[in-house]
Amino acid sequence: MADTDKPYRAGYLLSGIGAERVFAALLDVKSFPEWAVGLGGVRATDDTGAETAEIQPGTNLEFVLSAAGLTHTVVSEIIAVQPPHLLEWRYVRGAVGTGGWLVEEAGVETVKMTLATDYRVNPPWLNNIAHRPFFRGLTEDLLRRSIRRFGQRLR
Repeated sequence: MADTDKPYRAGYLLSGIGAERVFAALLDVKSFPEWAVGLGGVRATDDTGAETAEIQPGTNLEFVLSAAGLTHTVVSEIIAVQPPHLLEWRYVRGAVGTGGWLVEEAGVETVKMTLATDYRVNPPWLNNIAHRPFFRGLTEDLLRRSIRRFGQRLR
């Protein structure tokens, strides 16, 4: 049975890196494919549709996701940027829901990064597959691996 009523969540501790540096790297959208497992491409656009490097409320992020032989495009709109701790979005195409990064101080030069995302994808058959326990576990593992790769990239 599909588990559609709880968000996907992954967290990871990064040591030797401050929250400001971590958050700045999260705003470097062009580097996402270097560390995000299953991400084929990403593009940030402003409210006119022009490509931009500035991540602020209203910026759209278009992600091309590839996993298990499937490719899916999702567009999200940034709804909150609160350096160095919070980045939130809502899905506007390819999925419905919200997500966000939370960066918390966890000690001297240690931060805890948490990614939470709660979504429904279209078409419905793909959403059913995405929320089955096996694929939920696979997705959360991919998210954790991505965060580890993100940390390794910053070192």
